[in-house]
Amino acid sequence: MNKDEIMEVLSTIKYPGYSKSITDFKVVKEVKVNDKTIEILLNLGTASDEKKKIIYDEIRQKLAKGGFEVKISTVQEKGTTVEQKHFVSNAKKRIAVLSAKGGVGKSTFAVSLAIALNRRGNKVGLFDADIHGPDVPRMLGLQQPARADKEKNMIIPNEKNGIYSMSLGYVVDPETPVIWKGAMVSKAIVELLQFTAWPEMDYFIVDLPPGTGDAALSINQNMDLDAAIIVTTPNSLAIMDAARATAYYNQLGTRVIGFVENSGYFVCDECGKKSYPFGNADPVAIETQLKVPCLGVLPFEPKIEEASDNGNLFSALDTEFFKIMDSIAEKIEKD
Repeated sequence: MNKDEIMEVLSTIKYPGYSKSITDFKVVKEVKVNDKTIEILLNLGTASDEKKKIIYDEIRQKLAKGGFEVKISTVQEKGTTVEQKHFVSNAKKRIAVLSAKGGVGKSTFAVSLAIALNRRGNKVGLFDADIHGPDVPRMLGLQQPARADKEKNMIIPNEKNGIYSMSLGYVVDPETPVIWKGAMVSKAIVELLQFTAWPEMDYFIVDLPPGTGDAALSINQNMDLDAAIIVTTPNSLAIMDAARATAYYNQLGTRVIGFVENSGYFVCDECGKKSYPFGNADPVAIETQLKVPCLGVLPFEPKIEEASDNGNLFSALDTEFFKIMDSIAEKIEKD
């Protein structure tokens, strides 16, 4: 058994409580093979002896089958531990929804995606990371403050139609402007993630504010994102900005699984003819520019805009918009 074969075996061992392996988290620092002895050096920056034992036992169980003696040692390196970095570990997949500029319907898409995934039988969490403009409460029609579990010192997420959500809008007066600098924004995001009593979830959707500022960086530093989705409109400026956002996330090591073209067309109620008031960009051309696939082209529908403003998107499920949202949710499930 050589080093590559050993690493392949180690890549099948999940870090306890996470969907990723110990090699994904770069826990394995060194592997040596000498005759019938395998020496493994791990960087386990966890305070949990139970998790250490689970990892040690599984390594020995899988590698001892070949008659090898397995010796495991650990080194404690400075830096962020897995537990410190990845607060929302009880979600099978964590997906960030972002846009490079405002006004492209990103929050409407994020909430609609949560609804579409939930309608397909998934348990969904929705986190509003837009500290300066938290729109998720209004779009869900949830204006009541979040409840606190004082015994556990945790916040209970609000729930509506099977979607669990948390937003600064549940904690502070939504009419009060939040005048915070970057450090305060980052602290608020981390504390909302850390002190929310999230249930077990299939998907956890993060609605990021426009751009690539402090909020986006804080999410990447403090959560194990499985994927990101870019929302854009079919005009050249929005697409150019979306290309920068895609490059930004690629640099951070987060996989961008695709983009959504919002307000791609408008269908006349009377004649049924399509028009393109916001531009008529070819999705294939955008795929070439962004180097990621198109997940779907969503229409501009006044009924969706009205339902979003009134906090009742659930009333618009019979629209063409939500038919396409369902196909986008299906693609995400298959990813």
